[in-house]
Amino acid sequence: MSEVLRDPMIRQMLRADRVSLSEFAKLLEKAARASNAISFEESAIPFIPRVFVEHPSVCGEAGH
Repeated sequence: MSEVLRDPMIRQMLRADRVSLSEFAKLLEKAARASNAISFEESAIPFIPRVFVEHPSVCGEAGH
């Protein structure tokens, strides 16, 4: 990110668009956080709930 903020061409475009360097830095940080969140969600193992099945007891099948 620091390379982008130091790039003369980007600084020139920011000046032309009247965007401050600090505003642009905040925008880049926000975009990076959003991108990382999406990457984390895509790589996460989906939650698979455990299912427990009750088996009838031997006594229960004997007619109790």
